[in-house]
Amino acid sequence: MKIVSALFAISLFLVASCKMENKSTARSGDNGKSVGDAYALLNQEDVKDVDVKAMRASALNILEHRYKESSKKTYTILDKDIWVFDAIVKNSNMMTGDSLGGRWIDFKEDLTYDYGRMDKKEGKGKYFYDFDKANLLLIDDNENIKPQEFEVKALNDILVSVGQYIYKDNNIQTKLTRKASFPTPGGDTSAK
Repeated sequence: MKIVSALFAISLFLVASCKMENKSTARSGDNGKSVGDAYALLNQEDVKDVDVKAMRASALNILEHRYKESSKKTYTILDKDIWVFDAIVKNSNMMTGDSLGGRWIDFKEDLTYDYGRMDKKEGKGKYFYDFDKANLLLIDDNENIKPQEFEVKALNDILVSVGQYIYKDNNIQTKLTRKASFPTPGGDTSAK
């Protein structure tokens, strides 16, 4: 746990002088379905819709291959309880605490995930976690959101993710905490 905390602390220290604006990155793609800021990991300001389509096609093939290779194996370390975002570092900007608006992600045993704010679900997708390589592939059900892959460092009730270059996410890092229930306004949920 000390190693994970130290890695994240170093990342936070590097950007501590910057603050992330809590603004909407809403846009719509070719099919008109809006992409808002509810998805805490949204990171595609400079990605064209045509590139999103190509990335998704490639990622879906990779996902199916990984499902087949692993017999859709899941891991309790990821799918137990709910992961609440404590901090997000994107480029030289950082969001922590209340500015995250109670955003969370919930990985399911059927290799799907839900995400949202407070007790409201705002989206979903498919994922694959490779325990041996510590990689997490996420493909949102919204066709306008590009896939993402992260290196994941999990220890007890802390999860740190570092974006990988493959889908242009090497500019984002997150720290999440496992919680037994959804966040509440002004409240705290305790870890199981």
